[in-house]
Formats: sequence, C-alpha cells, structure tokens
Amino acid sequence: MGLLKKNNIDALLVTEINHVRYLSGFTGTNGIVALAPPKSYFLTDFRYAVQAQKEVKECQVIVAGRQLVRELSRIPAFSDSKKMRVGVEADFVSLSLLDKLRESIPFATFTPTTQLIESLSILKDSDEISRLKKAVKIADKAFSEVIDIIKPGLKERDIALEIEYKMKSLGAENPSFDTIVASGLRSSMPHGRASDKVLRKGDFVTLDFGCFYRGYASDITRTVVLGKATEKQKKIYGIVLMAQRAACRAVKPGLACSRLDGVARDIIMKAGYGDYFGHGLGHGLGMLIHDRPVLSQESNDVLEPGMVVTIEPGIYIPNWGGVRIEDDVLVSATGAEVLSKSPRDLMEL
Repeated sequence: MGLLKKNNIDALLVTEINHVRYLSGFTGTNGIVALAPPKSYFLTDFRYAVQAQKEVKECQVIVAGRQLVRELSRIPAFSDSKKMRVGVEADFVSLSLLDKLRESIPFATFTPTTQLIESLSILKDSDEISRLKKAVKIADKAFSEVIDIIKPGLKERDIALEIEYKMKSLGAENPSFDTIVASGLRSSMPHGRASDKVLRKGDFVTLDFGCFYRGYASDITRTVVLGKATEKQKKIYGIVLMAQRAACRAVKPGLACSRLDGVARDIIMKAGYGDYFGHGLGHGLGMLIHDRPVLSQESNDVLEPGMVVTIEPGIYIPNWGGVRIEDDVLVSATGAEVLSKSPRDLMEL
C-alpha cells in the first residue's frame, strides 16, 4: 500500500483489464481491483464467480452485478461516508464511468493517476520472463511454418489468418494485435492491416505478428521479398538491418531510451533515409502490447534489467514500399538477450 501513500491517495480503483489481471491473476473480461486499506478487493459478476475463486490471489472476492461500480459501497472503506481521495486510472476511465463512480461513492474525491500499475509491471520477474519467452517462441515457430506457403497469388488476409491459426495451434491464447501483412506499395504503411490485396512477384511483404501466452505478449516483424530482390530492395533492407542489429547490440542497463533510438536513427539518417523513419524505435512489452519503456527521441525512460522491449526500425517510401525488422529483447544485468530467433537476413521466396 506504499504506492497509495506515495501518490497521496487513500485508495485506488484499477479498471483496465490487463492491470486487473496483473494484480489479481483473473483472466476473465469483467473485473475491478480496489486497493482500499487495510485490504484489497476484487469485484466481478456472477458469470465469473467460480473462476474468480480459483484464480484471484491476495484479494477478497466480491460477486456483484454486471455494473460492478454500483456495488463498490459493499467495500467497508467506501461505505462509511468519510471523505477520501480515490485514485482512478486516467488513461482508461471514461467520463461515463467516472459519473457512475461518483454516484456510487459520493463522498469521495476522485484523483486521476497515470503509470501507477505500469510502474510496477515495467520490470519483469522470472515467471513473467518465462511467459514472454514462450509467447516469442510460439510466434517464431508460427513464422517458420508459414514462410514456405507465402507466394504470389495469395491474399494478404490469407497469410494473416494462417499465422494466427498456427500461433493458436501452438498454444497461444490469442494474437496480441491484428496481424499486419502489407505487400508491394502497401509495405510503406507501418500499420498496414492485412487486406484482400493479392501478393505479386517482386513485392516486399512485411509481416508483423505476435501472440499472448498466459497473459504476456510477443511482437515480431519480418520483411521478405517474393522472388529475386532488386538492388534497391537489397539496399533499403540492408540499411534497416544494420540499424536494427546495432540497436540490439547497444541495449544495456542504464542507457537512455532516447539514446538507443538514436543508435538506429543515426544509421538511417546518414544513409539518406531519415525522413522515411517516422516512428520511435520500439516500446516495452508485457501484458500490454505497447508498454513502458518508450523507445523514441522524446523518451525520458532509462533501460533497467528486467525490461523487455521491441527494437523495430523501418524505412517506408511512399509509392515504392517499405521494410521493418523487429525483435523482442530482454534487458539483462550486463546487456541484452534477443528473444526472437527468426532469421533476419533478407529472405527471397
């Protein structure tokens, strides 16, 4: 409960479902954790009564109606009408939910909080790292099984569905995001969701995919070419690969994330393509697909042992195509461990 004191609040309501899972172990879709000293409470509805009793740890379980916030007053700390400061997750609480909270606990002052649970989850313990490694291994294996079927004539959507099927068949809970398959001119779109576009000979094909395993995510990107690569394709791919490998080698505890971004960005800029690398180098990875730390030019984060980050530079040239290469990297006490093992050299299919 020192987290509450540090942030000058008397209680904290956690409503973001991944944060709820992190604190309680609950894997369902409707739950709230209330940190309300001297105890912690977990609220869910009748559908999850048995599941909650089996999964939830270190919280008293309260089975409520579907509108969980309506029954917060059943918690002793919220039922005696004393004035109190209650923290809510500002990034995840809507105005309508805030109105319901005010109706349920009218004597409370609600204080917006940011990055509280993230500050706890940013450093992974051995069990979390084990789950992340398994999620990465599943994604790697799925890629190795799908790469042989990628050929001209298939639709991007067909490839995405096959990757997602393979990941689930290998033990994944779900894809960690909508799988990206972007080919030809569409490969210049960093987030080009799989479409009905047909793959053609000579296309770059960017595949960005990952999965959840026991609540933890993987996120990998590979770019391949259908047929023999042109000299320009080889050149652009080589620049991105050089930047990506340099950044992976540079990962170490104590390094500012903005400086890590600069390792890759400087290589791309010196090659003359800085204007075509428009996003940050990467992001943290955990129960959220985009977690802290942030790897960008503006980031104030610093790498620490136990963080898991993505390293994903890219070059995206409108009306031509693009390349991105992404690996998941664990920050260790002495440097880094690249978790994803899929080949990084240019694959000509």
